[in-house]
Amino acid sequence: MAETPNQRVTRLENLMGVLAEKQASLDGVLVVLSEAQIKLTEAQIKTEKRFRETDARFRDTAERFRDTDARIEKLVIAIGEFLRGRTQ
Repeated sequence: MAETPNQRVTRLENLMGVLAEKQASLDGVLVVLSEAQIKLTEAQIKTEKRFRETDARFRDTAERFRDTDARIEKLVIAIGEFLRGRTQ
């Protein structure tokens, strides 16, 4: 039996209602995904900043170690020269 025009319109109205509900649900999911993407991007920016800061600290520490090593080497040389001068 074929649908009457009223039945067809009612069925289409019901389908449109279902589609509207699904669209609203998808819109909600898109909002959640967008918020998550924003938070992820912010976290990545903070992480990159921390890595840059840590790298800078490591470079500074390495330079300080090199300076300290040079000072220790000079001190050892000076002590050696001092001790040699005392024994003569």
